[in-house]
Amino acid sequence: MEELIKILKQFSLEDAYKIEENDRQFLAISKMFQNIKSIDYFFPIIIVNSLVWYQLSGTWEEYWEELAEFSIKYNFPAEFIFEFLYKFFQEFLPQSKCNKRLLNMKLPRIVKMRWIFEDFIWKEKYFYENILELQNLLARIMKQNKDDKTILFAIKMFHYWARIVYWYRLKIPFEIWIPIDSRLTKIYNIYNKSNISQKDFWNEVSFKINIPRIHLDAILWVKCNEFICF
Repeated sequence: MEELIKILKQFSLEDAYKIEENDRQFLAISKMFQNIKSIDYFFPIIIVNSLVWYQLSGTWEEYWEELAEFSIKYNFPAEFIFEFLYKFFQEFLPQSKCNKRLLNMKLPRIVKMRWIFEDFIWKEKYFYENILELQNLLARIMKQNKDDKTILFAIKMFHYWARIVYWYRLKIPFEIWIPIDSRLTKIYNIYNKSNISQKDFWNEVSFKINIPRIHLDAILWVKCNEFICF
C-alpha cells in the first residue's frame, strides 16, 4: 500500500477536479446543459440515467455522449412533467446502442423514481451542499444499499451536474464509498500486502493522500495504465 500511496501523493484534489472536468461524461452533460430545449429536464435526466446505467454494451463515455445527443434533439415541454420524463426514456433506451439490455427491469425502475423528484425538485442546491442526505434519499427510495454502484454513480453524476450549474466545486465527503470495478480490484491485488479488505484498503489510501474516495476514482481511472496497473 505504501508504494501506491507514494505514487498517488503526486496528485492533489485540484488535479482530481481537473481530470473529472475533462471526463467525456462531464463534457457530455455540459453540452446538454448548453443545448437542451427545456432546462427543467436537465437535472431529472441526469439522475434517472445514473440509476439505469448498468449492463452496458458500450463504454460509459459513449453512452453519456449518446444520451446527450438524443436529449438535445428531443422536443420537451416547457415545464417538468414526470410522465414525459418516463416517455423520454421509453423512447431513448430501446434505440440506444449502449443501454438496451434488461429494459424489462430498467423501465419499471424509472417509475420508482417519481418519489425522488417529489422530495428533490427546487432543493438541488441543498442536496449539493448536503450530499450525504442525497445518498440516503436515493438508497431509501430505490430500496438499495447506499454503497451500491448505481447509487454511487448517481452521486458522482449529480456532483458533475451541480458543478456545471452552480459554477463552484464542493468536495464530496470522505464517507462516500468508491464504486469497485475490475480496475480497482486489480490495483488492490497488486498493492495490498496486508490482506485487509478492499473497503479498508481504499479507506486508508484515501485518508493518507487526503483525497476523498470518489474523487480518487478519477485519478485511478485516468492514470491506471500509465503507472499503477502494470
